[in-house]
Amino acid sequence: MLERKYHVLKDFQFESGEVLPDLTMEYAVQGIKKVDSEGKITNAFLYLHGWSGDCNSVENLNQVIGPGKAIDTDHLYVISTTALGTPGSSSPSATGMRTAFPEYSIKDLAVAQYELLTKGLGIEHLRGIMGTSMGGFQVLNWALEYPEFMDFLILHATSHHFSNRMFGVYHLMSQIIEDDTEYNKGSYTQNPVKAMEKVAYLSYLWSLAPDNYEECFNSKKEFLDGVSERKADSADWDANDLVWKNRAVFNHDLTDELSRIGVPSLVIGIHQDQIVDEKYSLMPLYEGLPNAELFIYDSIWGHYGCIRDVIKSSEAIFKFLDDK
Repeated sequence: MLERKYHVLKDFQFESGEVLPDLTMEYAVQGIKKVDSEGKITNAFLYLHGWSGDCNSVENLNQVIGPGKAIDTDHLYVISTTALGTPGSSSPSATGMRTAFPEYSIKDLAVAQYELLTKGLGIEHLRGIMGTSMGGFQVLNWALEYPEFMDFLILHATSHHFSNRMFGVYHLMSQIIEDDTEYNKGSYTQNPVKAMEKVAYLSYLWSLAPDNYEECFNSKKEFLDGVSERKADSADWDANDLVWKNRAVFNHDLTDELSRIGVPSLVIGIHQDQIVDEKYSLMPLYEGLPNAELFIYDSIWGHYGCIRDVIKSSEAIFKFLDDK
């Protein structure tokens, strides 16, 4: 596991106008940084995790990020952050503020990362940024806010908006939590365990390829065992953190701004992804970007394929970076 590091941003202003006097940003690094004659880092690369990850989620991509890999840590100084709103960085639960924690946008996540890099780490330019799933939402906001800050983007299993169906799934997740009596309008004394387990179950039903549910389980009992493993993950989730995070993704829609992103981009998708579906989420992203390449592969892991089968994208990433 990579060493977790921390930097505190002073008087961070959210898009809403609210200000947090001290905003903690968690991050991890790997690779060797290279500096120019003025001491400026010249080989920084940023990785942004998905909905349920943190800064150490980058290790799930060790098939493509590491020494000699497509994203080569022998040449790139890879920084991964824990997104604002996720424990490790400041969040409703991590600060103890609960529902008093400012509601944030995806843009706020990108701005906090920018301030971490520029004010905390002294980085003035990135070679590139890669984001998976919700991390890709943030990458697109980076490209809109700081278009000259990076040379390229890698957008994996992500989109510029939430489809109606997936909005419904995540909206139902939040409803399950907020309607639970133990949630108590966010003033719970103990995390509403049963509600969180239901949320994890719902998430599990959309995360894999349809074939996975039929071909990877030999019985209904085996399937329920798989569900139980996913439910166990929810023990590490905080209800307010999740509700706040979902509110941020509900408002993620860059449809009208997508054409302004001219940064060279590699869009990677999975044919069987039910969360970022090919027809309504992935292809509109690719077609809306003025300077993009596309690579799509098959994975029985569905949306999880962006981690489990990420090796299938390795050659496409190699080629994209070589061309750049």
